[in-house]
Amino acid sequence: MLVLTIVVSTMAVAMAQDCSSAAGTRASFGAYLQCIKEGLDADYGNYENEIREHSKKAAATCFASSIEEGNQKDRCVLAASDLSHNAWDKNGPLRECSICRTFAAGAIKAIKATPAEDQKCIRTEISKAIAREASYCLQKKIPNFAGVPEIPDLEEGSFQYKDSVISSISDHILIQSRLSFCGERKPQRAASTRACLASPFVGYLSGHCKVLASCDAKFSGQCAQTIPATRKATCECITEARDDLKKRIGSIANVFNDLLSGGRGLAIGSANKVDICTSQIKKQMITPVNDWVNVIDSALSSCIRNKPAGQNLAMEALLNVGCRKVIADTTGAATTQLKTGFDFVNNLIDAMVQRSGRFCGGSHCLQG
Repeated sequence: MLVLTIVVSTMAVAMAQDCSSAAGTRASFGAYLQCIKEGLDADYGNYENEIREHSKKAAATCFASSIEEGNQKDRCVLAASDLSHNAWDKNGPLRECSICRTFAAGAIKAIKATPAEDQKCIRTEISKAIAREASYCLQKKIPNFAGVPEIPDLEEGSFQYKDSVISSISDHILIQSRLSFCGERKPQRAASTRACLASPFVGYLSGHCKVLASCDAKFSGQCAQTIPATRKATCECITEARDDLKKRIGSIANVFNDLLSGGRGLAIGSANKVDICTSQIKKQMITPVNDWVNVIDSALSSCIRNKPAGQNLAMEALLNVGCRKVIADTTGAATTQLKTGFDFVNNLIDAMVQRSGRFCGGSHCLQG
C-alpha cells in the first residue's frame, strides 16, 4: 500500500483547479476521473481481487445461509456454495431457459476471445452513451451544466484478469437474482438484505475508497466542494439511467403478452408480426438521448474486427429470434423463458454499472 500511496500522491500534479465556471468544473471533474483511473491502473490486479473477495464476504455477511437462519434474521437466503458455479450454468438463474444458457455461454466465449483493443473500443462506445444519459440528467440537477467529460476507461487493466472479472460479474448476477427472487416473496427481507449489501462491513472496498480519498485531497478552494458534489450528482444520474434502462428491458415481456393477446394492435394474425414485434421492443429501448439497441449493435459492428463465424450477437437479431419463438409457441413457455433471459440481462447491467461506477464511492467509504 505504501507504493500505491506514493503513486497516487504524485499523480495529477497539474490537476485542474478551476471550478469558477461550468467549463472549468467540467475540465476539473475530467481530471478527477483520470486521477482515479491512474490510481486503479497502478495496482489493477489487487483492486480486482478486492471486488471479487469483498463481494463474496458481503454476501456471506448479509444473506442467511439457511431458511431457518433467514426466518430468524429476516434476511434472504444465499449459501456460500451457491456462488461456487457460474450464473449461466445449468443450475443457475437460467436453468429453466436452455436458449438463454446457450446465448450466455456463447457471449462469455466471445468476450474471452475478443482482443483487448476491440474490448476497449466497445467500452468506449458504451461509455459515450452512458455519458449522454448522465449529461441529460445532470442538466436538470445542475444549472448551466457544461456536460459530462470524457469518461476514462476504468476497465483498461481488466484484460489480463478477464477470468477474475467474469467470476466477479457472475457472483453479482447470482446475488441480484436471489434478491429479486426473495423480493417477489418477502419484500421486507429483500430490502433489509439490499441495505446491508450497500455497506456490509467495516473496510468494504477500502482500497478503492483510499484512491477516491487521495484524489479528493488533490482539490482545494471552491473545487473541494464542487467536485464531490458533481461526483454525487453524476452517480445519482448513472443510477437513474440504469434503473430506467432496466425498467425498459423488464417491460419487454409486456410486448410479448400484448402480441399474444392482441393488445397494442399486435394481433397474432396480423401481417409481418415478427417485424412488428421486433419494432415494438426496439421502441422500448429508446430514451431521449440514446437508441440502446442501435448503440450496442453499432459498438459490436464497428469494434469487433474479426466476427465469429456462424454467430450473430447483434441485439436486433436476438430480438427477432425471440419474437419468432414467442409467435410459434402455443404453450406460453417461450414467453416465460424470455422473461428469464431479460431478468438475466438486467442483472448483468447491474453488474456492469457497479463496475463502471467505481468512482462513486458510497456510505461504505465513510466507515472505519
